[in-house]
Amino acid sequence: MRKLLLTLILLVTLVGGVMPAAAQGDEFVCPTQGGTMVVSYGGDPRTLSGLYANDGNSLFVVTFMAEPLVLGGENWGDAIEPALAESWDISEDGLEYVFHLRQGVKWHDGTEFTAADVLFTFQAVLLEENAIDWRSNLMQGDVPMEFEVVDDYTFKVILSQPNATVLTALSIPIVPAHAFTSLNMVDAPFNTNPIATGPFKFVEWNTGESITLEANPDYWRGAPCLDRIVVRFIEGAANTANAILAGEIDYARVDGADVSPFQDNPDFVLQEASRDLMRYVGFNTRSATVGDPAVRRALAVGLDREAIIQVAGGGYGTLADSLFNKAVFVYEAGRNPQYVYDPAAAQQMLTDAGWTDSDGDGILDKDGVPMHVRIAYSGTWSLMQAVAPIVYDNWRALGVDVELAALDDSAVYEEIYDNVSTEKPYDAMLGGWGLFGPEPDHYRNYYANATAFFAYDNPEITALFEQGRSETNPDARYEIYKQIDGLLWQELPMIPIYQAVGAWAYRADLNIDAAELNGTFLTGLKYSGRVYFEQ
Repeated sequence: MRKLLLTLILLVTLVGGVMPAAAQGDEFVCPTQGGTMVVSYGGDPRTLSGLYANDGNSLFVVTFMAEPLVLGGENWGDAIEPALAESWDISEDGLEYVFHLRQGVKWHDGTEFTAADVLFTFQAVLLEENAIDWRSNLMQGDVPMEFEVVDDYTFKVILSQPNATVLTALSIPIVPAHAFTSLNMVDAPFNTNPIATGPFKFVEWNTGESITLEANPDYWRGAPCLDRIVVRFIEGAANTANAILAGEIDYARVDGADVSPFQDNPDFVLQEASRDLMRYVGFNTRSATVGDPAVRRALAVGLDREAIIQVAGGGYGTLADSLFNKAVFVYEAGRNPQYVYDPAAAQQMLTDAGWTDSDGDGILDKDGVPMHVRIAYSGTWSLMQAVAPIVYDNWRALGVDVELAALDDSAVYEEIYDNVSTEKPYDAMLGGWGLFGPEPDHYRNYYANATAFFAYDNPEITALFEQGRSETNPDARYEIYKQIDGLLWQELPMIPIYQAVGAWAYRADLNIDAAELNGTFLTGLKYSGRVYFEQ
């Protein structure tokens, strides 16, 4: 059945209407107050600025502190809901969005939040020298959106043409204008000592060990139930699970580890939730060996994705059937026929594409060129360390000369995350992405961008993405992205392996019911201020 989410309704049917404040803003009374919750994540953040946080280590901490105008965009869940903006109006022609900001919100230093902060944030994002990834969200082609401070609590966005993605595009963490001396963000002290509006505020960063956050007593949703949160840096699911069992941490995601000690154990709770995350094999579509979609389809059929889920993912995943994550409104289970694992069929598909072992050396070749595939991936990411050998064995069995290139962190950012060059130093790469939310336009950055991971820019798909961004009729928009979904499933600039399912373990006297376990937030907690210890 078509997945017509509330998100879609809000995006395209409220033109001329008002978006009211949602029920999650209602008061919550903490059953108990106080205590420190110790949580864990992989390692030191790259930044504590919400404008630069685009890696898991940074986002995990930032999500406890920062907030956007509207939830539902990248990194901020799977449903459009008010946050720092409590409501908004959309003009009849769809070119003006007027946001009514929440009054009484205080920055962590006690300064009042106003529309001037929103304007400053968006101006900083648009400044090219800042190199902030959010910049494309605020652009319409080569033209930036226009912004206007109407008064302290009213902010206007003016478009040059209708844009169905506005609400998710503006889901950018807001920063305080008074914390900066200029729009220059690159080396600002704020990046390691932030001020935000969220439920917890920054206190201390012990490099290589932990970050301490304390409750924001003036938080607009109500003072958090906990006194503080300590984020400890622990690498690996097994180490994390052992730390919970040892009483060293109170709450963490443990999928990928042996979770049996938490099952039927009265001292702990184990909960699962779908995550807005995809694990994949990406292709350099300009590669001489994998540039042909027929070859990519053959390699998909020759990859045992279920084995990857069970062995590398510990069983916490569902086989992907789209190049869009399930959180997007256009996702429809079963729409695309699966690439079923069948090595014999994959071998024939490669033969049909012109790749045969002409000299009997066990390696396929075409026109005298052996089928060499260099696969780059993070050698420090334990999940990819587990995925890589399976991909190697599966493709080597087909006659592909596979080279595994495990990169250190600096090389990963230099080779894989180089999004300015069309020439990639790999034929394929292993990766994961997500927290994109319900808006499929975000994927345009990867599927219609010749300098992104896959060096992929199919003119037909690029044109469809542009249509989808400006189309405001919900049915027409759905059909556009449905068409993109089908084309991508045939082209396969990447093989989507599986959609992640998260498992969180925590001590039994920690109550997260009102905090709402939600796998589309990196922390797993939608309202972290509502976590409390039971007495």
